[in-house]
Amino acid sequence: MSNLVNATYDTYKYIFHDLADRRSDDWLLMGSVWYPITIILLYLYVVKVVGPRFMKERPAYNLDKIIALYNIVQIWACFDLFIRAYTLGWGLSLRLFCEPVDYSNSPQALLISRGIWKYYLLKVVDILDTVFFILRKKNNQVTFLHVYHHAGMIMIAWIIARYVPGGHVTLVGATNCFVHVVMYGYYFITNMWPEYKQNIWWKKHITQLQLVQFVIIFCHSLPVLLQKDCNYPKAVALLTMLESVTMLVLFGNFYRKSYLKKKTV
Repeated sequence: MSNLVNATYDTYKYIFHDLADRRSDDWLLMGSVWYPITIILLYLYVVKVVGPRFMKERPAYNLDKIIALYNIVQIWACFDLFIRAYTLGWGLSLRLFCEPVDYSNSPQALLISRGIWKYYLLKVVDILDTVFFILRKKNNQVTFLHVYHHAGMIMIAWIIARYVPGGHVTLVGATNCFVHVVMYGYYFITNMWPEYKQNIWWKKHITQLQLVQFVIIFCHSLPVLLQKDCNYPKAVALLTMLESVTMLVLFGNFYRKSYLKKKTV
């Protein structure tokens, strides 16, 4: 029994300590895998239990001003990270495929690593989307797709920030930030001027942009698996590919039900 316990501990230590990028040990919500796991479990508990129970006998809250400010912060944060991704490499020096991770303590490498850490923190902040839905009694928007996407992105962003904070996979974050600038821009406009919600094609094209995003992520990850001399972890590329396929199926199903079915009815 003791051998099993020791083997389990050694495996845990190897995966979550020895393999991890130690530069981020002391950064907020980074030093342990239990940070993202705890956040996700609390998120699910609030979404499924606490939130609905709290709002059961209460009227919907008017959060228009708070949400407008939140959307502005999201637009600024996503645009800032997108520009950082461009200026720190993708617009200047990084190769499009098989770019290795720089684990050094050079100023450039640390800036990239911290940028990915900030992206992870932004994914944690993103769960406020769900909180706002619940407080406004828009429970129909708290779908499996919505909850799975937020929970999954927290875990994946932590894995990337903790193990591969740089190189090939950062194009995923840059693409996602660009999509979110557009998405939160739409949310801001329709929140401030509700009459624009009638222009349903806005939302339709945002969903199309999200679908294109997942195709780009899949295609960008594929060469890592196909090239034998690719100096980038294949496990991370496989993870991003599987997630992109999952999201492509889920968002594709949402797009079909929301737009294509309505046309044929």
